[in-house]
Amino acid sequence: AHISRVLRMEPGDKVLVFDGSGTEYTAELTEIGSGETYAKILSSSASDLEPKIRVTLFQGIPKSGKLDVIVQKAVELGVFEIVPFRAARSVAKISDDKKGAQKIERLNKISKEAAKQCGRGLVPKVHMPVSVPQMAKMLKELDMSIMFYEELGHMGTRNLKSVLQEDAETIGIIIGPEGGFSDGEVEAARNAGARTVTLGKRILRTETAGLFVLIRKGG
Repeated sequence: AHISRVLRMEPGDKVLVFDGSGTEYTAELTEIGSGETYAKILSSSASDLEPKIRVTLFQGIPKSGKLDVIVQKAVELGVFEIVPFRAARSVAKISDDKKGAQKIERLNKISKEAAKQCGRGLVPKVHMPVSVPQMAKMLKELDMSIMFYEELGHMGTRNLKSVLQEDAETIGIIIGPEGGFSDGEVEAARNAGARTVTLGKRILRTETAGLFVLIRKGG
């Protein structure tokens, strides 16, 4: 309906189609119906709109509603995937039952709409929440991981600018909930190879911190 009624396209017109996993296709419309549209694929290639560096955002579960904004804006800024984790100081909870799965399904719909809106070739996945030990295992699979630890003040192991200049194809960004990280979470992340980094005098909200890093990285 959007192709025929809004874009006023007809059979023979060329379209650019994304499969949601990072590949784009040049296709020619062959048939436009009331409920279905058919096209012939002419060529395919990796999407030029996808960042070369794949960033996974590990987000401590924030208060209700904030994940909606985090997912939407992180997708717009080029995140590869989003992994909520159960932090000791998280106020809100996302259960492992059907109700929790429905929340994650809704967040994935937000991701899909955000990816569609900004023309991304990949739809970032929002994972079911993980525990801190599970997150640590995932961190070990990445080239680099960065934890933003507000209690360090100016004592971060490296400043953000220098860390982001290092070569890495996969990066994990670890953001705590409103109450920050527990000592055990910091230790677990460090043991998994994460760098503890400070933003200096600025203390950003949990829904802002991850987006700030994505912007600095350049999307």
